[in-house]
Amino acid sequence: MVEKVLCPGCGEKIALLGLKVGDRMDCSNCANLTLRLKKKNGNYFFEEIPKVSCPTCERIIEVPDDRGPGDILTCCGERFALTYEFGAYALKKAESEQSRTKQA
Repeated sequence: MVEKVLCPGCGEKIALLGLKVGDRMDCSNCANLTLRLKKKNGNYFFEEIPKVSCPTCERIIEVPDDRGPGDILTCCGERFALTYEFGAYALKKAESEQSRTKQA
């Protein structure tokens, strides 16, 4: 019997056919939701890989595991501060970038 794990986004059961811990997959029922398979206390589960969009070019960027609110991400040659509000990540121009923009 093939083990199935619930998608944290839609609750759909997803078969683990050939997936290993650390593998990534997109849920076919959720728009733009990328998941990573994890295992804790002998139980498999999917964790959503958080994403943000660049305010300049609208490119979708995955938030690295080791980054959190206040950390800096770069895109389009610009620096952006990672924020987390209302259950979602976002990017805003880093303080030094805002100062340069105001002076220009």
